Amino acid sequence: MKKFAKYIYNLITVFVFLIFPINTKASEFTFVDTSKQLYTYDEMVEDIINLAVGHEDRISYESRAVTSQGRNIWLIKFGNLQSENKILITASIHSREYMTSQLVMKMLEEYVLNYDVPNASGTTYRQYFANTCFYILPMINPDGVSISQFGAAGATQELTINWLNGCKAMGYDLTQIKANANGVDLNRNFPIGFGCDKKTASVPGLSNYPGAAPLSEAETQVMAILLNENTFSSAINYHSMGNLIYYGASTNTPDVANRCKNMATIVHAVNKYKMVYCGDAIGSFADYFGAVESAPSITIEIGTANPVPIKQFSNIYNKNINVWPIIANSTL
Repeated sequence: MKKFAKYIYNLITVFVFLIFPINTKASEFTFVDTSKQLYTYDEMVEDIINLAVGHEDRISYESRAVTSQGRNIWLIKFGNLQSENKILITASIHSREYMTSQLVMKMLEEYVLNYDVPNASGTTYRQYFANTCFYILPMINPDGVSISQFGAAGATQELTINWLNGCKAMGYDLTQIKANANGVDLNRNFPIGFGCDKKTASVPGLSNYPGAAPLSEAETQVMAILLNENTFSSAINYHSMGNLIYYGASTNTPDVANRCKNMATIVHAVNKYKMVYCGDAIGSFADYFGAVESAPSITIEIGTANPVPIKQFSNIYNKNINVWPIIANSTL
């Protein structure tokens, strides 16, 4: 009976959002540039600072760690900053997937700048997010993103620059890097299923090397500490590509597995991306999150190429802008 009631509640929630879409465009201010392909770490930092000015009631930010190349890993809190209902958002754990940072920041801009602007039903973002605080890691892998965008010039340490130049000399395309500046695939660096990916590499490289040990990297340690410090009700991890929603793992408890599928179904009703069950754990953050938090998560894969062409951004944004409000108001 409770499952049926939850299903009906979520169905009504999605229906209301589809009838009264909330992608308002009231604000004349624009910080996040979506006119060009490269959305850089420096641009993101500037956008975070600008969005927070005058909006301290709804957004805050802090650095959680510094990478091997000297860049900060930023955490943004958004919504009801006192709420204990915390939803985690992650983006750009893989270097070449940096449009996910652009997407997250552009959606955040929409929510922050139009916080008190009512939609067609008369409801505001402030009301939609009244009981939720989003914890947002908008660019988990800033070193890798910078390397994907600028090649060896995106690194700051001589040892890393030499390694990248060597990769390039051997014919590797640095735009396709997934790893961090240490050659570790951060989304394979978590304890649950560590080293179990069939594509696992044995040495550092542009992708697939899980690291010498679980949580060996500053970036993944930030994520693990964040889970230890907080209790999250759910998580959305943004990746590219495929226009897919990945959910679940064989290591999930039956309850978490059902909730992951329920979450994926709700989001599918909004963005129409294909749902795909993940299967065996492979050391990903989603695997780790489900085990540590006993809560559901999904991975939203945007676009049809890596890096995602900028011409696809508008369609991706329009399909996903309503996801956060719906998840914040759903029973998972």
